[in-house]
Amino acid sequence: MKRIVHVITRLEPGGSSENTVASAAWQAGRGMEVTLIHGPCRGSLPVPASVSAIELPDLGREISPPRDLRAYAALRRIFRELKPDIVHTHTSKAGFLGRLAAAGCGAKVVHTPHGHLLYGYYDVAKTRLFLAAERFAARFTDGFIALTEGEKRESLAAGIGRPEQWAVAHSGVDLPEHPPEVSRKELGVPEGRFVIGTVARLEPVKGVTYFVKAAGALRKILGPVHPFFLVVGDGAECSRLYRLAKAAGIMNDCLFTGFQKDVYAYLAAMDVYVQPSLNEAMGRTVLQAQHMGLPVVASRVCGIPDVVREGETAFLVKSASPEQISAAVAKLARDADLRSAMGRAAAAFTREKDAAGRPRFGPEAMNASIYDFYGKIAG
Repeated sequence: MKRIVHVITRLEPGGSSENTVASAAWQAGRGMEVTLIHGPCRGSLPVPASVSAIELPDLGREISPPRDLRAYAALRRIFRELKPDIVHTHTSKAGFLGRLAAAGCGAKVVHTPHGHLLYGYYDVAKTRLFLAAERFAARFTDGFIALTEGEKRESLAAGIGRPEQWAVAHSGVDLPEHPPEVSRKELGVPEGRFVIGTVARLEPVKGVTYFVKAAGALRKILGPVHPFFLVVGDGAECSRLYRLAKAAGIMNDCLFTGFQKDVYAYLAAMDVYVQPSLNEAMGRTVLQAQHMGLPVVASRVCGIPDVVREGETAFLVKSASPEQISAAVAKLARDADLRSAMGRAAAAFTREKDAAGRPRFGPEAMNASIYDFYGKIAG
């Protein structure tokens, strides 16, 4: 295995892009010729000098037949020139075009969806279109990599690929041994408050709407506890969530921080972490929060159950249920001993090692698993 080509739509900050860049760098550092093909975006992640980067202007996220055809033709030309041993596609759009373009180029084709789009994203018609496209692209795929067993199980149930084609490699998360120490005052969080927080892109699938609705109920339920609510992140839903927070009467007890590169400082300011997602292939911030010793309340969707220990490190609730979120958070808020025990268990869980002695959820374990899977696919 000498030449590997990765294809991803955009290199914006986020789990899928960060993992793709990390994998490309890890492989290049072990003597492989690695090329990373991506579309344009503002604030792209830097690509290490050891990796050849090619930006395709027509490789975009939105459907555009003329641009998509040009991107397909460009990918096909590049694959014929490079003659890769492995073409590894990432995310939905790049995965579809990249796999079709790689057909007949002689490479083994691996696809990492970084989360499926089977629910929580689109209406019924768009979801059916996506599923049809994924089933079609599966014909040109030698292997799939899911981030969790939950993602693998749900993808197979939807008829995407065959069981023997799938492997699981957790998204590699850097969990620092000594996270930064920042005071609440520095972050704009008032001292002496019980802080309930979430970290997310403010998009519908992240379910922050239900966090805000739960916050309105918790303000009444927990009166003497004096809760404060922290929303870390930015996105298309920001203005609507402001209005919802105002309607819920929590604007004086809530801080919207906007996008933050270092989430650990904000996690350190929390007492309970909430992940209200409608769909989540894994949930990197769920691991980050547990690493900080926080008890977690999260939706029981897709891969989240695979990255917590239910009842020990987290309470899992029905998605889109502010009632269940508020009930679980209230239970933790009222029981300091329970919070402490779950927090200790959570921190210990994220520090577990795999069979080779590597951090179980770290980048090294992820990249070793991916490379082993390449070998299996290549035969």
